[in-house]
This record gives sequence, structure tokens and C-alpha cells, in this order.
Amino acid sequence: MQIRSDLIMNEPMATLFPFPLKEGETFFATMKEKLSNNEAIITVKGQDVHVRFQGEIPNEDKFAVQIIGIKDHVLQVQAVLKTAETNDTADGLLPVSELEKAEQILLSQGIHLSKEEKAILRRFFEKAEGTLNEKLETIQTLANKKLEVTKLHLQSIHEALHGEPFGQILRQLADHLDLLPHLPYSKEDNRKAVNSGEEIFDSQTKTDLLEDQKNSSKKRISAGGEETNGQQTELPYWNEEWFQTIPVQTKDMIVKTITEKLSQAALDFKKLQIEMNKKLENAAFLLNSGQTLARQQAKQFVEAVIHTLDRAILQGEFMLFTDMKTEKQMLQASAKLAEAKQLLMEGKQSDALTIVNEVKDLLGGLRFQPADVKIKHFVSAFHFNEQEAMPKQQLFSQLARTLKLPLGEEVSARNMFEQFRQLGFQHEQDVSRALLLKQPAIEPQNIKALLMKLSQGEPGMIVSQAEHALANMTGQQLLSKFDANNHMQTMFYQLPILLRDQMETVHIYLNSRNDGEKLDWQNCSLYFLLDTEKYGKIGILLQALERNLTLTIKTDNEKLAEALKSLTEMAKENLEAIGYSVKGIAFTKMNEQEEQTIGAETTQAKETNKEKGYDLRV
Repeated sequence: MQIRSDLIMNEPMATLFPFPLKEGETFFATMKEKLSNNEAIITVKGQDVHVRFQGEIPNEDKFAVQIIGIKDHVLQVQAVLKTAETNDTADGLLPVSELEKAEQILLSQGIHLSKEEKAILRRFFEKAEGTLNEKLETIQTLANKKLEVTKLHLQSIHEALHGEPFGQILRQLADHLDLLPHLPYSKEDNRKAVNSGEEIFDSQTKTDLLEDQKNSSKKRISAGGEETNGQQTELPYWNEEWFQTIPVQTKDMIVKTITEKLSQAALDFKKLQIEMNKKLENAAFLLNSGQTLARQQAKQFVEAVIHTLDRAILQGEFMLFTDMKTEKQMLQASAKLAEAKQLLMEGKQSDALTIVNEVKDLLGGLRFQPADVKIKHFVSAFHFNEQEAMPKQQLFSQLARTLKLPLGEEVSARNMFEQFRQLGFQHEQDVSRALLLKQPAIEPQNIKALLMKLSQGEPGMIVSQAEHALANMTGQQLLSKFDANNHMQTMFYQLPILLRDQMETVHIYLNSRNDGEKLDWQNCSLYFLLDTEKYGKIGILLQALERNLTLTIKTDNEKLAEALKSLTEMAKENLEAIGYSVKGIAFTKMNEQEEQTIGAETTQAKETNKEKGYDLRV
């Protein structure tokens, strides 16, 4: 019979068990805490419930329980014995015990399967490659991310976790398309390609370039400069030797595009400064008043500027052109304001006011300075997009721009974000944003978009490899899906890089607390894992707690360890420049067993609460 709703409402566990209960019904549960010989806290459908067992409490962490009733305000349950395992799979069906394990994992996260989903799950076990434990790990990861049980979700996550590395898949595809021999594999090759124009543009002799056209073009580029005291100031990115290698027929179009872009970027940068200055002035005014009630209002202004800064760094068009110094100063400003926010939460208005004034002066002194090398990079991308139409050539161009090392510039936050965008990890967001803003229907230029094109061709090896790569990318996106309602956030990416003459893969694992609708960069754990033929496995672990950072480098190669030690001071300076306080840099041996389990642990986002702070583990 069904347990009466009025009885349930009178029980203290009612709000913890908000789904219908029937005597005799069976649920899968996870043991959370044993209270006595027959009482425990178990997790059912994602909810913690106080129960009393009739009979022994199971020794396993995960088990099935049958509802007996309610007595003395406690839910009465009985452990259900496991179905006997069988090795008889001649009928092609999975042993019942294994299906139970999978269903138990999903139910522990509140995912109840329909008949169709159970069928999808069974087919996944029967057809997917890999061991049983790997398949169960895939299901556990899907459950942790609260994703629907679909064929696409299971295949994609399984591919990302247990398939070939993304870099290897791209290498195989590029090899079949005959692209590998033409990709630049070194920093020197990259610089030659841009500085000489031999790879980006058709060669053209100096005599073909008319003097009046050069002068005209130079004047037009100078028009993108800032106005200082009513006078036009030429921007410092003009490079005559570089510009004269550009074909005459495309020069005017490029100059016009650059001029428009930089003029708009300079205007956007100025507007940003005015907006942030106004908010910081309001915050300073409130803090100067000395009133306790003004503290909360000042905190809101500080948070607004932090949000504006972070959005500008990752989305602002002008950041595609500005120099590294400006980006670092903006990151420093964001870090300082985060410190001011914390001080306000602690009631230290005077200290917070000092930082607010410092940041106001810092941001007010910034000047929009386009970097010469970023202008060149933009021109190369502009030329590729205009000139090449076939997917094969587009893929070559995109791989060349995405995988090569930065063209003479320091690696920055925006550089890395743009690399992820060029790979296609932001493809769906970019398309959605364009539709919402009613922008012209311009096809996104990224690896994922091109893989989608290649996968629509005639069935064959190239189509198969493109589908393989797409499944891997989709799996990574699902594993990195942001959940604002979840206290913990996990992300997993496979970043392809060119290392000498091979396309390798860097595995990136991220654990972090959620801070509103974004990651808490002050409290996170970030791990990079690279498996190379020459140096073996290399691991870099960064752990931040309240902006205090420890860095651990793992390698079994002694020569590499010595070489990296010489770079630690530079790494320390760069990390401290963006707001972290580096407390230690250590070198350890690579632990093979630890590396094998790190992916699974990351997707589960382990967190141990303590009285003070917390332990965020990879």
C-alpha cells in the first residue's frame, strides 16, 4: 500500500524524501554514514535520508533497499540481496548484476531510467569498446554531471574518457588529408610564415609595390590611432617591411578592415574605462562615508567592476589586439578587487578603500596599445577566411593557426581562450550568441565546424575519423558542462599541441568551487598531463587555496627536471603578476597508479569540508 501523504508530512524526513513512497518498493542507495548497528544515513535519488535497517546493514557502499514502512519517525528499510551473478551470456544479454550496478549508479544521483533508457544502456554495454570498469566509469561520470541517458551522451563521454587522445585523432585525420608535411612545427617556422609572408600571402617583389599606394595605406592605418589633446597619434604597429609583402589586390581590403577594427576597439576600450571608473568612484564615495550600511552597496559596485573586467578580458574585441602588459594589468586589477571584496566581507572598510583607489588609478592609467604581432595574426586569419573555401584547405589553415606556438608574444589568458574557441569548444555558444544578436549568418571558423563539414562527405576513412574526432570533442564539452546549481565544478579538456614533428595531447583536469555563475579561480586545482616520446609523462599540478598557490611538477626524467627548475622563478613571477601568492614549487616522481585514476577522481570532484576552509583534491 502507498504510505499516506499526511503521515509523510508529519515526519521530519519529509523534505528530504520528496518523491512518492510505496511499501515494498525497492531503491538503489549509497551509504553516507553509519549511525549505529541498524541505523544510517543513506543517499537515495540524490537525497540524504535517515533510515533504520531490519536486519544487518550492508557492508557495500552501494546497495539496494526495500521500503518496509515508517516507525518512530524513522523510515524502515531492508537490504535487498544481490541477484546471483551469471556468466551465461549466450543469449547476448548483459548479466543482470552489471545492469543493476549501472542503474544503481544513476539512481544514486536521482536519475530514474525509463524503458527506452534502459535499452540504450544495455546496448552501450554490449557494443561500446573497453572494459566493464571503463563503461561503469563512463556511466558514473554521466550521472555526476546529471546528464540524460542518451546514445550520444554515452558514446561521447566514453570516447573522451577512454578513447584515443584528441591530438592523435587529429593527427590521423591530417595525415589522411596530407596536411602534416605542410604544418609549421616550430616557433621559427611560425615567425617565418608571418614575417616573410611566404606561407600566408603570395610572394611579391618590392618593385611591384607603388610608393604612392604604400603612403596611402600608411595614412589609412594611422587613422585608427587615438586622439590626444585634439591631435591624432599614430599607433605603434606600422611595419613597412612586413606590410610590403602583402599582395596589392588584397592590401586595401585588409587596411580598411584593420582600420575599422582598431578604431572600434579604441572606442570600446575608452568606454570600458569610463564605466569602471564611475563604479569605482561610487564605491570609494560610499566607503568614505564610514557608514556600515554603505559597505554592502560598495561591495556590489566592486563585484560589478570585477564582472566587467573578467568579461572584457575574455570577450572584449579590443583584447584581440592589445599588448600583454595591458592584459596583465587588467588581471591584476581583477585580483586586487577580489581582495577588496573579501576585506569588505570582513568589515575592513578602510583597507578595502585603499585598494579601490589603487585600482581606480591603475585602470585610469591604461592606454590602448595594439601589439604589432597581434595585428599580423589578425591579418593572417583574415586572409585565410577570405581565400580558402574547401574544407581540406580550411582545416589546414585552422590547424596552422590553432596549434602553432604564439607568434612572438607571451601566452596570456585571452590567447588560451581564443585557442579553445578556434578548436571549437565554444562553437555552440558562438552560434547562439550570433543568433541572439541578430548578426549576419557568418559560418564559424573553428576545428569543430570543419569536422562537421568533413563528416558529411561520402562514407570512408576521412568521414569516419571526422566523426571520431567530433565524438571526442562533444564528450569533452559534456564533461566540462557548467552547472550553476552544483557547489563543485569539474572540467576536462584534451588540448592538441605541435611538439617537434608530432601532434601531442595535453590532458587538462580542473576542480573548482562555483563562485556565483563562474569558477572560483582563488580556490581551485588544475592539472596538466602530457605523455611524450622523448621525456615520458610530465605532470604539472597547481593548487590554489585563497589565492595561495602551490606548484608541483611531476617527471621521471632527471634532465628535464633540471631544465624546468631554471624556469621556476619566471613561472613564479608570472603567477604572482596575475594575483596569486606562490607558496612553494616542488618536483616529484611520476606516480603511474595516481595518473591512471586522476581522470575518474576529477570528474567526481572530491571535496572534504572542514571547520576552516576545505580540501579540494584532484
